[in-house]
Amino acid sequence: MKKVLILFCKRWEEVFSGVALAIMILTAVFNVFTRYVLQSPMTWAEELECICLVWSTFCGAAAAYKYNLHYGMDFVADRLPKKARVKLRQCITFMCIFLFAYLTVLSFQFVLTTTKTTTFFRLSYKYINVAALLGFASMTVYSVIYMIESFVKPNQYADRYAKDYTEEMEEGASE
Repeated sequence: MKKVLILFCKRWEEVFSGVALAIMILTAVFNVFTRYVLQSPMTWAEELECICLVWSTFCGAAAAYKYNLHYGMDFVADRLPKKARVKLRQCITFMCIFLFAYLTVLSFQFVLTTTKTTTFFRLSYKYINVAALLGFASMTVYSVIYMIESFVKPNQYADRYAKDYTEEMEEGASE
């Protein structure tokens, strides 16, 4: 049980994103079935799909950032010498710390000031908007970790951008 809890803590972004994506897909398929076969669409389905889309998007963005899966324009960085490439990536990581921290603060303020509720479920939008807060907070934490790593373990930091996603996933699964 302890291992499961530790694994969940390490991969909560993937869990939340995956569960939200699975619910969204199942709800969409169910709604298509009820609409076209039973001629009776579920009024709640679109609202649930929208909620799941928000959670899947923000938690998935945090998970993608954790594994360096966001698209980037590396054609300039790839042409630089290794030391200059590392310095450039440190500058980018440094800027990401401030960007994600700022977005975390804005998301927090947005959650606090939200008063609207959803139409069908009467769920406060605070529960939906907190996905952005968690996603940006996670990306802020990972940016700080990567910045520290760039000074403490520079080779590991440089390898982060050279590794393939499948290698990173295999390492994480073996832990």
